[in-house]
Amino acid sequence: MAEVLEVPVTPETRFRELAGYSSLKGFGLMVVLENEYHRPISISEFAAMSTIRDLAAAAGSAIRHNC
Repeated sequence: MAEVLEVPVTPETRFRELAGYSSLKGFGLMVVLENEYHRPISISEFAAMSTIRDLAAAAGSAIRHNC
């Protein structure tokens, strides 16, 4: 996730509040979840996420379901 956002992050980081965040970076996060974790995210689901922890939970749920 830090690679897409281009800054260091922690689980509590509110990614939309980062300097340089844009809808394009948000789309990049959605693509990472789908391509790397096989977890498609709807726009409404992504809109409800606010922290890196939320994104990691979505990725984690995909990993648990694919094991």
